Amino acid sequence: MLIESVAAGVVANLVYECTKNGVSLTKDFLVRELAKAVNDDQQKLEKIAEELVKLDQSEELEDLSEKGIRKRIEKYPELVKTLNTIKQENVQNITNQYHYGNGDNVGGDKFC
Repeated sequence: MLIESVAAGVVANLVYECTKNGVSLTKDFLVRELAKAVNDDQQKLEKIAEELVKLDQSEELEDLSEKGIRKRIEKYPELVKTLNTIKQENVQNITNQYHYGNGDNVGGDKFC
């Protein structure tokens, strides 16, 4: 099953960052982090978190890149189905920027 939702990228990034930093993927942690990035109902986020915990238990996610995690997610039809119900408007546009030195950062709604 193909992932059509932009939320899948957000989820893959979240899982990648957590596993890279040695954080265990628990349902409560994932729901809390997903709620920061996705504005959708709590039950849907809990379902996604439960599926991700199952995925983490059956796959070796800590050895994968974001792209690899996304490919593993595609093997789980229930997870893909739930992710595809999240509309793009519900995904937060988060830009993390670090600035050193003089001048302006370019990001968000700013244009050069």
